[in-house]
Amino acid sequence: MVGDAKAFVVDASVTAAWFLPDEATPETEAALQATATHEVWVPSLWVLETANLLQGARRRKRITAEKRRELVVAVAALKIRVDRESVSIVTVDALASLHALSRYDAAYLELALRRGLPLATQDEALSVAMTHAGVLPY
Repeated sequence: MVGDAKAFVVDASVTAAWFLPDEATPETEAALQATATHEVWVPSLWVLETANLLQGARRRKRITAEKRRELVVAVAALKIRVDRESVSIVTVDALASLHALSRYDAAYLELALRRGLPLATQDEALSVAMTHAGVLPY
């Protein structure tokens, strides 16, 4: 966690751990606790990524259909700020190419860079890209 940062970006790898306990770490738990007192930002694609993640967990029988529905409601109740600013495909593509990231991961990096915020991730490639781009970890 970075000093007294009162806002940060969180990616789907961290939020997945909030709902799939076998993926939880002390860092993901700290990020979840911070949603009560910090501004937690995500790009708009996070909504679809999270819904897809929960559906995938259901398909792989990690959770039941009823649990998936409960978790969707829990996700909707989170104090998460969805960034609605238009993002250039050129910018995301350039970040992805420069740092060998998926375009999805590049969207999280772009948001952290644009807002000057630390980023919470469990994704190794994104962690490396953050270091090269000068984004602090949360």
